[in-house]
Amino acid sequence: NAGRGGGGPVPPLAGIASTTFDDHMSPYVALEERSMDEQLHAASSDETVDTRGERPVFVSSTNLFIYMKNSITRCTALTREKTFFLMQKAFQKKLRGYAAVLERKLPAPLSGQIVMSKMTSSNSTVYRIPAGEEVTICHVIDTCEYCADTVEALEDLIRDKIGDKYKEKIDMGEEQGAFQDVTAKSIRVLVSGLEQRLDAPLREISRTGWASLDTVGEESSYVRAIHLTVHPFVVQVRELIPSSYFRSFCDKFALAFASTYYRTLVGLKRISEAGTQQLLLDVYSVKTLLLKLPVLEAEKKSSSGGGGTPRHHHHVNANTNLSGGSTIAPAMYTRMVNKEFRKLEVMLKLVGSPQEMLVDMFRAQWDCSMDTAAMARDFTAVLNLKGIPRLEHSTMLEALGVEASEATAGAAGGAGADSLTMTAHVQALQEKGSDVAAKVNADLNQMRQRVDDFRRAFRRRGAQIA
Repeated sequence: NAGRGGGGPVPPLAGIASTTFDDHMSPYVALEERSMDEQLHAASSDETVDTRGERPVFVSSTNLFIYMKNSITRCTALTREKTFFLMQKAFQKKLRGYAAVLERKLPAPLSGQIVMSKMTSSNSTVYRIPAGEEVTICHVIDTCEYCADTVEALEDLIRDKIGDKYKEKIDMGEEQGAFQDVTAKSIRVLVSGLEQRLDAPLREISRTGWASLDTVGEESSYVRAIHLTVHPFVVQVRELIPSSYFRSFCDKFALAFASTYYRTLVGLKRISEAGTQQLLLDVYSVKTLLLKLPVLEAEKKSSSGGGGTPRHHHHVNANTNLSGGSTIAPAMYTRMVNKEFRKLEVMLKLVGSPQEMLVDMFRAQWDCSMDTAAMARDFTAVLNLKGIPRLEHSTMLEALGVEASEATAGAAGGAGADSLTMTAHVQALQEKGSDVAAKVNADLNQMRQRVDDFRRAFRRRGAQIA
């Protein structure tokens, strides 16, 4: 051919035929989609877990990505242009479908049950986790993390192999986001599910006759029930999910449970002085458990004999933990738990204070920048828990410095136990109380130091005179 007419070099044929047939390759893409659809259908009921990696993930996830990688190999052997781009679009669709499959592995929400979320100031769905199903939820979290990471690698692989005109169109951020959304929902389900398992201990608080309690003993039985429920659940979750997600779970659960615990106590009808002291002891025990939440360890077995029974340990080993990391809870988490429980502790201390001192104690610690209507509502809540007759409320509110109209509004706001919420105001009350206490202690220490200095100087002068 080169001898005929002396034309230039013949252009390469590689890729020309495949590009020509690009517009007719849709059946091939559809065939690959059907194969992936079959995998998604099987994944819906397949709970098999691959434990060979760092975290256990559903085998269906690794199989799906292996199939996609092989599909890329098959497609690029034919074309790297339009058909490959359409194949990439099919991958995106099936990845979003697989995220939906993982989401369906989570328990369904309880119908008709919605609670107010403290963290979002919006309604939050309630979930109940059947026994053992927390493991499946953890596997969903691990699989979502694996998928989100692998999607990023898949995107890089496709961008590296596809034709130049399509490279800038490759973006799987939405698919990554789909898996991250399922992860976030899974953590919410774990939090809500653990809260639901604590319903019985919290109901026990409401059934207990705190008004007639006249002695203070060890921690109440409901506190022990909380320990026995929270400890194994949290340890199981900690063993199975990445540390960053576990910290998020701890933060959300501690905040949610502290709020629920607070509402439960404020909703009581009346608390005696001994009941107040008992509840303060209980609150301290529950707070201690929550403070240790991020570093709780698994049960330890007795080293004596081969058939020792497991023993629950609510303390934290000082040197080691499951992940080999720090056994000290993060400082930010500790501050958050202490901040939430200060509201409980201050409320109970006010309830246990003598009636004749209540107005002064409340006023001394109250943040005067807050609105007086909220102050009236919170003060009324304390009066109700102390069992002070409603006829005396207005007089005490006026002694607090609340106008008559605001006193009425405050009393009305405190009439229903479910509507009582001493949120930021009681928190500010305690924070100011802490500042006042610190200042008083500093002044006392300074005074003691001056007295000691005076005594030493007096002794020296006495010795010189002698």
